[in-house]
Amino acid sequence: MRVSTLILSAGLLLGLATTAQAQMFTDPGAYNNFIVSEQRAMLKKNLRYISKSAHSDNEKKIDAKRQDLIKQTELSLNKIAKLPAFQDDKGFKEQTTEALYQLLKVYSEDYKAVDMLAATRTATVENMEQYFKLQEIAEAKMQIINDSVDAAQARFAKRHKMTISEDPEGKRLAQYMRQVSEVNSYQHRVYLAQFRIEKASARLTDALSAQDAAAFEAARLQLVQDAQTATTELTAIKPFRGKDAQYRDAARNLVKFYAAFAANQAPQMKTLLDRKDAFTKADADKFNGFIGYYNAQNQKLAQAYNQAGNNFQAAYIPVFKD
Repeated sequence: MRVSTLILSAGLLLGLATTAQAQMFTDPGAYNNFIVSEQRAMLKKNLRYISKSAHSDNEKKIDAKRQDLIKQTELSLNKIAKLPAFQDDKGFKEQTTEALYQLLKVYSEDYKAVDMLAATRTATVENMEQYFKLQEIAEAKMQIINDSVDAAQARFAKRHKMTISEDPEGKRLAQYMRQVSEVNSYQHRVYLAQFRIEKASARLTDALSAQDAAAFEAARLQLVQDAQTATTELTAIKPFRGKDAQYRDAARNLVKFYAAFAANQAPQMKTLLDRKDAFTKADADKFNGFIGYYNAQNQKLAQAYNQAGNNFQAAYIPVFKD
């Protein structure tokens, strides 16, 4: 489960359409629509990438969508770069050309870095934080680019006495992007809070497999501390849109289990590990009982948490359809 968010203007359209060649434009509406049509083509590739990122963990398929987006951006950039200025008004065309060039860099460089980090992001909390930070940096660049094109279009419209209005398709695409951004922001907070317990819990099970009592105790203490931090962070997160708390609560339930296990059952396991060479049958039964309880609860709650995350994305980021 992963999300990569890209923000690109849905575009503002006039009511007119045109089939004229770029070099034959004689009215500002047709000129504007030609540029916006290229933005729209890019936007749809963009949203296919977003949708695949949100609904798939297959890094190859996600990168294939990114490559499709790059190709479309290159194609649109080439078309608009060759477009003559309209009545010597270079601002809209030049700003859009520069914006497409900057977008190409974001797709080619920034999001390549994001997708490459995806393969190692689960190693530590720090890697996961860096993964999300790279997304946010790329998104910020996208917003700056988006604003610059909007401003250039507004100046073009004013100079040529045009009225700009958003069409229904543009509104639909813009709404999709707003949903993605909103869901990502919320999901990042929940995921990072829960993710804090992952490293200590892995160390705990590794120490248990090695029957290393000292390492087990160190991991247990770290897990107690990390669970406290995660609990505090999750408590501060309100239900999504003020009403949907299922994803957050599933994370809280998982963290709560780890916290309780580290505080209650794990200390008893440490005592048993200390005398593992002199286990009685009663000791072995008790120890195995703790392991069985841990495995059953962990599997149940982790599965519920993962399913809640998938349900959350499915509910608020629908699969993009042209």
